[in-house]
Amino acid sequence: MEKRIEYNENCNNLIPLTCLKKGNKGKVIKIDACGFAVQRLNEMGLVPETEVKVLRNGILSGPVEIKVRNSHLVIGHGLASKIYVKAV
Repeated sequence: MEKRIEYNENCNNLIPLTCLKKGNKGKVIKIDACGFAVQRLNEMGLVPETEVKVLRNGILSGPVEIKVRNSHLVIGHGLASKIYVKAV
C-alpha cells in the first residue's frame, strides 16, 4: 500500500522542510540561507540530494526534529524554513 504524502496548507512542489508533516520524507534540493548557516548544515550532513525524515514538527513555530543519515538533528523553525525539499 502506497503511503500518501501529506503537506501543511499553502505548500507547492518544492517546499520548505517545515511544510512536511511528521513521518514524511523529503530530499534536500536547496538551502536558502547565509554562508555560515549553509556551512554548518553541510557539516551536519544536510547537503543537496540528502534524504531527510521529519520526526517532530514543533508547534507554534517550534524546532523541527529530523533524521539525516542515521543521525537525529533539531533545527530551529526559522532555519528549517530555509531548507527546501522535494517530497519522496
